[in-house]
Amino acid sequence: MFRLFFAGKDDPLLLQNGPYRPFTVSHISAMLLLFILIYIAVAHVKYKEYRLRFLWSVWAYVFLVFLNVCRFVWDVYTGIFDIKEDLPLQLCGIQMFAIPLALFLQRKEDKMPGHFDVSGAAEASKWVWKIGEYICEFVYAYGTVGAILALIIPLPTLQQYPVFHFRSFQSLLYHAVMGFIAFMLPYLNYRPDIGNVKKAYCVLMICALFTGMVNMLIGSNYLYTAYLPIKFDLLPWPKYLPFLFAFALFVGRLPYYAYAFFHRTHSESVMDMLRQGRSGF
Repeated sequence: MFRLFFAGKDDPLLLQNGPYRPFTVSHISAMLLLFILIYIAVAHVKYKEYRLRFLWSVWAYVFLVFLNVCRFVWDVYTGIFDIKEDLPLQLCGIQMFAIPLALFLQRKEDKMPGHFDVSGAAEASKWVWKIGEYICEFVYAYGTVGAILALIIPLPTLQQYPVFHFRSFQSLLYHAVMGFIAFMLPYLNYRPDIGNVKKAYCVLMICALFTGMVNMLIGSNYLYTAYLPIKFDLLPWPKYLPFLFAFALFVGRLPYYAYAFFHRTHSESVMDMLRQGRSGF
């Protein structure tokens, strides 16, 4: 059992039990359990004082990095590390670099610590603060969506490994922790505003441009800008890219609508709350 849990994908013990697939009873059970744990964790932490809410988010991020380091060590140890697939340059991997900026550059209580003085050399800090605003929107918009989609459709992990395998555990836990942090942002003095989705989308496009250059250099497919992850001959590269980017913009708006839906009062509609958010920020 221990050997199977850490077995490489070419291990005969693993291969004889395949093929693997998502949406099995074990996958659905694990997925529901993690969604429940995220909900309980956010519900438990959001009423604590600001310092504790922030610390919970920071420690969650530390655990996120630990999980990614464990995966890297396991990839190298088993000899399956592939620079074309295992760099943290997919959407959820990029979140590992964006989250600390979202947490620390947007940290504020009654006033904005870190804004300090706005004269002289502090002009640079204003730019850093502005970047933090964009990154915060990116983490909220695509961290929540990325976590939910990765837990529901954990491809290709559950096509190569069973649910009770280190690689599957690592992936499911990573995305659950990432989702917890993204869902905690509205309780760290950040208010989702649908008018700011363009900031999140702007960061995503910059990431897509960067990963596109990486893909051309090493032949990878990070952020799926080199080819689609599924076979679809009707839209070869680069014709599918506008549709991919339009889909990314659409799903990036969903967390804002969800926030407005769950935080509206009985007398408010979702659109009323969204309009109020746009006029108030």
